[in-house]
Amino acid sequence: MNDELYDLWIQRANAEAPAEFADRVMDAVRREPLPSSKGVRVLLLSSPAVRVAACVLACLACLYRMAAVVAVFFVQ
Repeated sequence: MNDELYDLWIQRANAEAPAEFADRVMDAVRREPLPSSKGVRVLLLSSPAVRVAACVLACLACLYRMAAVVAVFFVQ
């Protein structure tokens, strides 16, 4: 193995971040504009009625598939 490259990598990994680094990052995050509008998909998925409807449809699809598997054994 190339120990020199490994040692160089270890030296770089031990670098310290500047003291004001976290403050600069948080200031940049706070300056970032918030999205003005939510997408249609987000609005639909945030509705409890839509979530319930999706779960009901998924359950019905699952029951249909289970009935189709069972029906294979009863077909003459």
